Amino acid sequence: MKKYICVSVLALSACTTKPLEMSVPTQAGHKLHSARVAVQSCATEADIGGNAAVIGAYPTFILMSSVLVGSVIAYTGREELRRQGEIDQVDRCMTELGFERRNLTGGEQFWLHHSSGTERVRRLDHLVGGGTIESYAEPKV
Repeated sequence: MKKYICVSVLALSACTTKPLEMSVPTQAGHKLHSARVAVQSCATEADIGGNAAVIGAYPTFILMSSVLVGSVIAYTGREELRRQGEIDQVDRCMTELGFERRNLTGGEQFWLHHSSGTERVRRLDHLVGGGTIESYAEPKV
């Protein structure tokens, strides 16, 4: 019985959503505009991943417990499962296009939030291209 409970808890914890951190898609030689176009094209596939996550959860939870309990568990967690499935599908699509998700550090988030207009676009272009704060050169006026 203890094994059964442990496996059920493990299955539930595996389906929890990862916190979505502030991130940028990166690929050498690309800028903000090309990354934005790639994200917009991949966003159309988000529903596919969300639906697949929810549909896959029902039989998984039913096999892990019983028809009634498994259905209730899958139903109550369906929004989180859908959200994580959508995120994962967009990430897969972006990977196919050659982009990689790069979570920004606290310093990089601060650096971006304290800029505006063209300077913010320049900084985002730099980060999308794979740069860091340290390798960023201020524009010469």
